[in-house]
This record gives sequence, C-alpha cells and structure tokens, in this order.
Amino acid sequence: MDAQTRAEELIQMVTQSMHAMVQAHAEQVTRGEGALLSYLATKHDGASAGELREALEVGSGRVSNALKNLENKGLVMRVPSARDGRVVLVYLTEQGRTVITAKYERLLRRVSELLEDIGEDDSAELLRLTRKVIDQSQKQREESVDSFREPRCSQSGGINDR
Repeated sequence: MDAQTRAEELIQMVTQSMHAMVQAHAEQVTRGEGALLSYLATKHDGASAGELREALEVGSGRVSNALKNLENKGLVMRVPSARDGRVVLVYLTEQGRTVITAKYERLLRRVSELLEDIGEDDSAELLRLTRKVIDQSQKQREESVDSFREPRCSQSGGINDR
C-alpha cells in the first residue's frame, strides 16, 4: 500500500470516528458552531468576526449565520469594541461556556474509554506515533515557509545575464 492510499485511509478513519463521537452526543449546536465556540473558549474569547473567519477558514456568511444562531441560542453575545465602535467582538455567555465545557468533557470521557479499551501499551504507542506525525508536519510547514521566503535565482538568459 502506497503512502497516499494509507493517508486516505487514515483521514477517512479519523473523520468517521470523530464524526461518530460528536454525533453520539449531538445537541443544540452544529459542528461549525461547535468549532466557533471551541475557538472562543480556548483561543480568544472576544474575537472579531474577521478573526473567527480566518481562524476557522470559512466565509464571512458562514460566520455571520453561525453567530446569529449562537446568539439566538444564548451561547454568545456580540459587543461593540471599546477601541473601535465599528468592530464587534464576540464573547461566550455563561451558557455558552457551559455547553462547550460539557462537550469537551464528554469527548474526553469517550477518548479515555477508548484508550483504556486498547490498553496502556497501545495507547502509549498511539501517542508516540501521533507526536511523531505532528512533529513531522510542523517541520514540513516550516520548510514550506522557508522555501517561500528564499530569493529565487534567475536561470534564464535575462538582460543582466549576458
């Protein structure tokens, strides 16, 4: 089996597994709304809609709809920025914080149970391999950024090459 086939299988397995875990306890928020709540809870409570759009890599319409739905559910509130009244900042409400904390705790319990089921040795191996993949991925990203920054040398017969 080549690397691309293994990669496709891994992506499919992880996606299906995570989707099943989330769907098993689906509640009042969609996956996109959950991602938005998670970002606010873990990265930046008080983010602007633009920051949310960039962080979640979605269009402004999707962010706008998600914020409207979450606000209607009482999970977030939008507040004009004290520095710039044109900018609206998004904050979790207490209810929003409770929902995202409960989701995380359920996920943590499920993953803990799965790791217990596969045993200590296999769990340790899974973590070791996951760290290795993440480290390699980080190296690839850094190399990609570095190669983008390097000046390009002209190898064509330009005017200054005569």
